[in-house]
Amino acid sequence: MVCVIAGGTAFAQSSAAQKSPTPPGGSAAKANVAGSFGNWTLLCGKEGDDKTAEERCSLVLPLVEKESQKLVFRVILTYGPQGRLVLRVDGPTGVALQRGVEFSPDTRKIYRMPYQTCLPMGCKALLIVEDDMRKEIAKSKQGSITVYALNGKAVKTMTALNGFAAGMKALEKHRQGKQ
Repeated sequence: MVCVIAGGTAFAQSSAAQKSPTPPGGSAAKANVAGSFGNWTLLCGKEGDDKTAEERCSLVLPLVEKESQKLVFRVILTYGPQGRLVLRVDGPTGVALQRGVEFSPDTRKIYRMPYQTCLPMGCKALLIVEDDMRKEIAKSKQGSITVYALNGKAVKTMTALNGFAAGMKALEKHRQGKQ
């Protein structure tokens, strides 16, 4: 992914061959690439003890700032412990936490995601993905992520969502193989 920040808006493009850097606010778990779908990568791996841990898969979209090559956001879709699809956005610190993160497919509907935790390396926002939201993302060509600076100014990142539908099918297939 490539982000170009200009006038409060960042634009992202795919760089699927690029190795995903460690997410802001996340740790580098051992994950293997199980497939690439447009701008999305399906990562699968085990967390914790290899003998008792179950494999979990996530559909990941990294957004990297063009000039610095630093990871700005990571969009992650995975199934939570209760079997519900969860959208997680990992992002930078130094933002207005009370405003949360806004995610919007090109349908223009805005989904507000509250921050769940912030650590020195980044913040995480979560949202349960209902079927209507999933369908909106699948038919969208691009999406935006908006956070707010401490001065209240919106900082918007745009990205192409190519490959989302195929990536979700692969995520479902991996999930069904475990049930």
